[in-house]
Amino acid sequence: MISAPTLPRKSSEAIRAELRGLSDTTVEAFLRFWQSLDPDDLFEALPGLIAYHLPRGAKALPAVLSDDLRLAQDLGLDSLALSEMAFKIDDCLGLHLETREMGAVSTVGQLKAFLADKIARL
Repeated sequence: MISAPTLPRKSSEAIRAELRGLSDTTVEAFLRFWQSLDPDDLFEALPGLIAYHLPRGAKALPAVLSDDLRLAQDLGLDSLALSEMAFKIDDCLGLHLETREMGAVSTVGQLKAFLADKIARL
């Protein structure tokens, strides 16, 4: 957990507005992360964030997102969906995520590690 937040502060109302369309559970996890900057709180938001960015007709997510699940082959996310997820996290939380960096992320575990590294560098 990070003790001195360096992200620009936003109101919970502003964050809720930016996350409109995501499940209440996902929004609440984002809000907890915003207060704690604990990566585990952000990881709790991942299933809802991934589900939101799945293309139409994609199969439902498994009940548990294990770290070895592949974002494209197993979950159905394409490069556009990954880019949109990066933009959503960037816009909402101020974590600057480069699209080209996201291209190297292929599993849920790699996504978690990537996000944890970004948070640690704040």
